[in-house]
Amino acid sequence: MRQFLEIKARYPDAILMFRMGDFYEMFFEDAETVGPVLDIVVTSRDKNNPDPVPMAGVPYHAIGGYLRTLVEHGFKVAICEQMETPEEARKRRGSKIVRREVVRVVTPGVLLDEEHLRGEEPNYLVAVVAEETDAGPIGVAALDVSCGEFVVLAAPDTGAMRAELSRLAPREIVARESLHKWIEQTLGPECPRLEGFGLAEVPRAVLRRVQGLQIESGGASLPASLERAAAMALWYAEQTQPGQTLLLHRLRLHESGAHVILDETSLRNLEVYRTLRENQRKGSLLWSVDATRTAMGARLLRSWLGAPPRDVAIIRARQDGIEALLAEPQIRSDVQQALRDVRDIARLAARARLGTIKPRELASLRSSLATLPRLHELLSELVARRIDRGLPAVLDLGDDLLQDLHAELARVLVDDPPSHTRDGGVINDGADAELDRQRALRDGGREALAEIEAREREATGIPTLRVQHNRVFGYFLEVPKTQLAKVPKSYVRKQTLANAERYVTEELAEHESKVLGAQAAGLTRELELFEQLRKTVSAAGERLVERGGRLAVLDVLTGLAEIAEEHGFVRPELVDQPVLEIEEGRHPVVERMLDSGRFVPNSLSLRAHGGGAQTARFLLVTGPNMGGKSTVMRQAALIALLAHVGSYVPAVSARVGVVDRIFTRVGAADDLGRGDSTFMVEMREAAQILSQASPRSLVLLDEIGRGTATFDGLALAWAITEFLHDRVGCRTMFATHYHELCALSERLPGLRNVHVSVHEQRGSIIFLHRLEDGAAGRSYGIQVGRLAGLPAPVLRRAQRILSRLEASERAGTTPQLDLFALRSDDARIPDLSEGLSSAGDAFAGSSGESPEESSGAAGETAGGEEARAVLDALLAADPDELSPRAAHELVRALHQRLHTARA
Repeated sequence: MRQFLEIKARYPDAILMFRMGDFYEMFFEDAETVGPVLDIVVTSRDKNNPDPVPMAGVPYHAIGGYLRTLVEHGFKVAICEQMETPEEARKRRGSKIVRREVVRVVTPGVLLDEEHLRGEEPNYLVAVVAEETDAGPIGVAALDVSCGEFVVLAAPDTGAMRAELSRLAPREIVARESLHKWIEQTLGPECPRLEGFGLAEVPRAVLRRVQGLQIESGGASLPASLERAAAMALWYAEQTQPGQTLLLHRLRLHESGAHVILDETSLRNLEVYRTLRENQRKGSLLWSVDATRTAMGARLLRSWLGAPPRDVAIIRARQDGIEALLAEPQIRSDVQQALRDVRDIARLAARARLGTIKPRELASLRSSLATLPRLHELLSELVARRIDRGLPAVLDLGDDLLQDLHAELARVLVDDPPSHTRDGGVINDGADAELDRQRALRDGGREALAEIEAREREATGIPTLRVQHNRVFGYFLEVPKTQLAKVPKSYVRKQTLANAERYVTEELAEHESKVLGAQAAGLTRELELFEQLRKTVSAAGERLVERGGRLAVLDVLTGLAEIAEEHGFVRPELVDQPVLEIEEGRHPVVERMLDSGRFVPNSLSLRAHGGGAQTARFLLVTGPNMGGKSTVMRQAALIALLAHVGSYVPAVSARVGVVDRIFTRVGAADDLGRGDSTFMVEMREAAQILSQASPRSLVLLDEIGRGTATFDGLALAWAITEFLHDRVGCRTMFATHYHELCALSERLPGLRNVHVSVHEQRGSIIFLHRLEDGAAGRSYGIQVGRLAGLPAPVLRRAQRILSRLEASERAGTTPQLDLFALRSDDARIPDLSEGLSSAGDAFAGSSGESPEESSGAAGETAGGEEARAVLDALLAADPDELSPRAAHELVRALHQRLHTARA
């Protein structure tokens, strides 16, 4: 226990998994903590002791699943291995306790094993450096140790940091502890595990290494905050891998100004990575356009969607690659088939560098490298078929096909290696002369055994004597019981069977000793050769990452070409003008979710600083809920986003001007994690848009102002519309039910009214989902309620209240309902029941008298009670739900009742 406590003192904040034979044991508080989490029994060590030590353990061969569970619960885990065998410890002078050391520390941000990682997502450890929590700039470094990706960026303020972290989706953040509360408040419930870590803990040598990495990457010196963030991330990650060197391909500077910025709200509302409701990948933009065949390609596509470039040259280069692949469908299909055999080369290279790669993973790497010549051949064929005999640069795999590494893997590694090296069987026969010699002895030296068997048969005269072997007794001579009289006295009995006896001789024992020694020596030699092979792969790490990156690009573009052909996408025209012109555009996700042919395409045209009837910079979209307003707006944003990625887009044609940011303000939701109400969230998002949008931005607004009193909301929506139109001048689409805003088209030259059309028939509506010019006449809210299944009495009451409100509004007598307004006689809240009671009077008589008064005055009208019953029956009927025949029968029945009452 002294050894455990000494090691635990060096890792006080981690769960220490202490290797003891075939188990990883945990003691004291660690055992009590992990017991319920892992659902394992907590026992005790030294049970007879008055103060026994709590203990819990898991089998060493099953550590993967337990480790994954601990990491998913946010724990840091230190893996402590035995560095020698018990036999080696007993031979050593002094202490006989087996030497143990922590070989790695596992945290959510530094996962390495394939079983702990999602192949299609990065696994970032992020470091944040900020001088003050309410001011910028903020240095951010993101390191994915599983593949060697290392990037730094500067966030000018808290909002920008939040947007970047939303895109990166880190699994762990390191920052000095004084920043933790601010980071938690900024990120809210989505905040990952925070680790306290300060720059003072980072050696200067690490800072110099960061500077060297930047120079090697061809960049200029970094700002101090970025250097410090990179050094913190690097040092923290290296501390989790004692004695190992991380694979770092390069240090990349992410410049926000070179990319289309999508903040957290836009990524969520546009459902770029996950759906809003179920938080599922299926139904997202990423899901709809992902036809990649490799994990590397899937991660790259995700990265492209989160930060599309604004450089038109980069975008067009990607489009050229897709166009070339579209022109040759058979070659494209063959490329995709070959890519299916490519594993995650970058992550395999990283594991080789860190010494955690397994034999089967090396075999996966070998099979992946075997596809490179085939892919190179296919791309050469593509070149040969092109008129210009050229290959788009983005499709080029380069000249280094790593054939030397593949040859070495093929020479040394067996065709089907085991999962682990502990039992051998990893290295090919013929790969090493010394190993072959030991294997010959280990396998029993068939020739030597045959000689012993022949010699003993001749000496004893027992023709059925045989040399045999099993794991329990080793080598022995087996003699049938009918021949026992011929057995020499020099034989030593080892086992008695029903029909035979087993013996051992001095010569056979010596041979067995040689075989067992050869087995141990052979396993030792195999481990040496495997380690040499691992180092060979590690030395080629940078080459592997470089080739993996090119394969990922090829994979993404091939997949996008496949999507374009399958779903009828077209190549958009990218221009350096503030326009967005889409002919017959479609929503890439909604179209996939619907049956073929059901989606209704729409066209639109926006031009910043434009005007007139045909081209506007501000589209005010009206129409009923469920009519398709949000779909039209989102598909416009997604088409613009895909165009910047370099993808083809779902439309007949598209002309897209470069945008700097895409903003979306959609739906109503509170943010309890940050203590914001629904309306506060709405206003915060609106404030962010108004403060950050530029003439180059694309802004989508849905229902601004609906979370407060009617006139307050209308006033805010009106002012926001004017601000975006007059001061910002960006391309904007604003969906609203405030029909009063439609009048702004008369005085705002860049604003045009459009609406989603419906067809009204007998009180019900059919959504046409078609965007047309002009303002909608109504919102059809009650009709939508009927489609949703609201009870008929509620719908009838709502229709009467609506009629009363519309009449009051036309008369100018309905003030805003203000919770804090002073009550006065001339500002009385109208009684909506007045209109309904007057409507009922018409049924009693033309004089306006009530049914009771009419009955009493006439004297002869003895059927007053029956008349009121008829009136009640008529009011209870819903004309919209009656068929012509049913309505006719109802009128006949009521008419008959009245005539009967008068008689």
